[in-house]
Amino acid sequence: MTTAPATAAQALTGLARTRPTGWLPTPMPADPADLLLRAHQALAADHPGETGRISLLSGRYTAAVFAVHRPPPQGSLVLKLHADPAAYAGETLAYALLADTAPVARLYAEGEKSLSLLLEYLPEPAEWSGPRTPAVLAERVAAVHTASLRLPGEAAEAMAGFTLAALRHAPAPAWIADPAAYAEVLAAHTDAFGPGLVPLGHLDLKPEHLRRRPDGDVVLLDVESVRPDVTGLIDLVTLPAVLRQAGHEFSPARVLGLYLDATAARGARWTTGTLKSALRAYAAATGLESLHGLDR
Repeated sequence: MTTAPATAAQALTGLARTRPTGWLPTPMPADPADLLLRAHQALAADHPGETGRISLLSGRYTAAVFAVHRPPPQGSLVLKLHADPAAYAGETLAYALLADTAPVARLYAEGEKSLSLLLEYLPEPAEWSGPRTPAVLAERVAAVHTASLRLPGEAAEAMAGFTLAALRHAPAPAWIADPAAYAEVLAAHTDAFGPGLVPLGHLDLKPEHLRRRPDGDVVLLDVESVRPDVTGLIDLVTLPAVLRQAGHEFSPARVLGLYLDATAARGARWTTGTLKSALRAYAAATGLESLHGLDR
């Protein structure tokens, strides 16, 4: 497998499946004026107590994000609208799993009619130039990957069908290219975490998704892509590219070490050898073309 530098977008070549044009029946409108109208309608339909000037932060085919500027001392909010009901359901599930157990933006309210979320507004980017930032990012990623080990009882019961114990007795997902290799990945995770872990992963890692609260706490944004069953290895493969994109030239071995330390601090029993073996099995299971030197 090659070790040539890859961008964050290229890191998962072979695994990512590109959807065909027009796959979403009712995408978000392209006109900013139409998006703002949609935002006002969402607040009125599902969040009638919230008022304030609304500005568009980003608009995509599948979702749009707005700032709701409220007067002090309330502080602003983020309003996120989904066009895809499945993505909305996935993001609400991710917040339910991560809100009390991992460093992500706070979720204040959900709106089922408008497929909307009201979230913490975090305009301040994290400081990427500091020498501690790579370790902080690894810690934040590890917190997400191990979040299910710290779920309250009711949430843990609700996710029982997605634990490693359940997944190892279920058919491999349709997106898996090699079920036998996928079984190796699940077995390695069971050895590292125990059978009760829900293997969360698939963070949309990029520098702009690491933000800082006024108190200095660093949190991750945009968890809509997080899902059970993919495992955190997908994010480990992306980490070297994200750090390089942010200006940190870390060797694959050093990135692997950061992840080993961060997960060990949260209860994992990985070794360098077992983690590399799991990565190789993951590549075989998913069709991933390169591990970018992490398995060397």
